[in-house]
Amino acid sequence: MTQATIKFGTSGWRAILSDEFTFANVTRVLNAIILYLRENGLTDQAVMVGSDTRFMSDKFREYASEHFARHGINVLCTDRDCPTPVISFYIRKNKLAGGINFTASHNPAEYQGIKFSPANGAPAPPEVTARIEALIDAEVAPADRQGTIKMIDPREDYFTELQTFLDFDTLMKAELKVACDVLYGAGRGYLDEMMHRAGAEVSCLHDYINPSFGGRRPEPAPENLEELTAMVKEKGLNLGLSTDGDADRFGIVDGDGTFYNANNVLCLVAWHLLKNRKKSGKIVRTVATTGYLDRIAGYFDTSIIEVPVGFKYIGPLIDGGGVILGGEESGGLSIGGHIPEKDGILACGLVAELVAFEGKSLGAIWKDIETAIGPIWSDRIDLELTHQKKDAILSALAVQDTSEFIGRPVQQFNGVDGYKFVFGAADWVLIRPSGTEPIIRCYFESSDAEQGERMKQTLLKFIEAC
Repeated sequence: MTQATIKFGTSGWRAILSDEFTFANVTRVLNAIILYLRENGLTDQAVMVGSDTRFMSDKFREYASEHFARHGINVLCTDRDCPTPVISFYIRKNKLAGGINFTASHNPAEYQGIKFSPANGAPAPPEVTARIEALIDAEVAPADRQGTIKMIDPREDYFTELQTFLDFDTLMKAELKVACDVLYGAGRGYLDEMMHRAGAEVSCLHDYINPSFGGRRPEPAPENLEELTAMVKEKGLNLGLSTDGDADRFGIVDGDGTFYNANNVLCLVAWHLLKNRKKSGKIVRTVATTGYLDRIAGYFDTSIIEVPVGFKYIGPLIDGGGVILGGEESGGLSIGGHIPEKDGILACGLVAELVAFEGKSLGAIWKDIETAIGPIWSDRIDLELTHQKKDAILSALAVQDTSEFIGRPVQQFNGVDGYKFVFGAADWVLIRPSGTEPIIRCYFESSDAEQGERMKQTLLKFIEAC
């Protein structure tokens, strides 16, 4: 058993079960959260505690609830596994002090994690997680009272919320046929139930607890959705819909079996909100997310806000108002008026609504978009490197002339999160290092596939030469 160094990443603290993720280390994190709540005068408000479907999640959920109560904090504890977006919604609806979810999201089965959400329901911002980290192992004085624990089922309240943001009348009339694959995660009974209530004929996959996730990561990526894709094609369904382990990410399969990645889905939803819903406001995207959103925004005379990678940078802007859509290429989406947190269930609902509204496949709708604003080509490569090679590449980029790169003049440089070189309205590359692993992620985008491939190969030669 290891006394872990607790560091919060973009979505909480994650570690391997029975190695660093132990009850002892969880206690250290819970104590730091208790101290944070005390410092900010929030102990008179309840906290929410939930978990996903991972091994021991229910035990950690029960333990955390009892620990908070022993320290004088009232707890609303979910009566089963619960999606992260539902916890975010419930915190806001009931004006709670915050909440935690025991989840490692889309990570492999051997991982577990704690995600803390403050009172606004958004992912905890860096200043909050930094303070919690600073309070690890600080002394926790006994409370002068015993808190209470109330078991809750937030599903009906959440479904009522979804009816505010989805056009159920249009969905009901369309009578869609869909398959839902929740990948053994907390989306079970949420994603499929939402589509049932929307009048769809629903086929389900992996909608029961399996802590090993069938031997795969609970991530709605193409390699994990082979059964869903096969079902959609064999049954002639309109769509395949999927969510990850805690249902904050999404995966979409069209009726012909084509997988639509997060960049595609964000563009489709933006198109729908602007064209069909007549929404007005700004679109927020991360630095690594497709610039095709910028072209869609320009087509409808709206604007884009670019932020660092991580939904914690998107959430506050959604919360502040004036935003119609916020998203990131790793599978995060929310919309104005809803929670400032990723919601894979809502994302799937919006895609289904788009298909119902237009009466077309996603492929046909995508062709409409390309006809209006032109084509797009994009790619991403994750390079697993030695630490020495990674450091050499970053050293070369640190002294790189930002007016020219890989033989092309640079129109705009963005160094807020990695090294992004923009060569034209639709052409750019981003080199972004992992903060924890010897990995460098390279993103490419162009309006022309051949030009994009040349750009990619030139960048890879630059990296090889470092």
